[in-house]
Amino acid sequence: MTAYRISYTWCGIKQDAEDIAQEVFVNLARRLKTFRQKSSFTTWLYRIVINTTKDFTRKCATKHAYESAFALEHKPENPQPSQVHHHAARRLHKELAKLPEKQRMAIVLVLGEGLSHREAAHVLSCPEATVSWRIFQGRKKLKKSLEHMR
Repeated sequence: MTAYRISYTWCGIKQDAEDIAQEVFVNLARRLKTFRQKSSFTTWLYRIVINTTKDFTRKCATKHAYESAFALEHKPENPQPSQVHHHAARRLHKELAKLPEKQRMAIVLVLGEGLSHREAAHVLSCPEATVSWRIFQGRKKLKKSLEHMR
């Protein structure tokens, strides 16, 4: 697990993901005394990464809305293949961001991080069946929204 990978999957912006990863380790250092070993260290660390990522993205939501509007207004006429790939990835992140938070986090942990449904359930403090349902619903919504893009 890397803090960067989770935060990048969550927000889709490289610079923000780097900032979040740094903030995660600052938070980890601050909270290390509070680790009570009720769960594994990795599970506890995932919670710190998730909470730090959500807090950071809430703070930056308005800033990115303005930046996105500006970028859409200044698109290149004939995008290069790498720009097309980048655009597709950005679009996927944008659609992922539209999912309800619980569905998005289940998808990030299981599909992005490779956790089992059981491990994700432990991190998210919910039953394994709930994680499975959230992923199922999230995939369905993503598929529908991405099909409308074609």
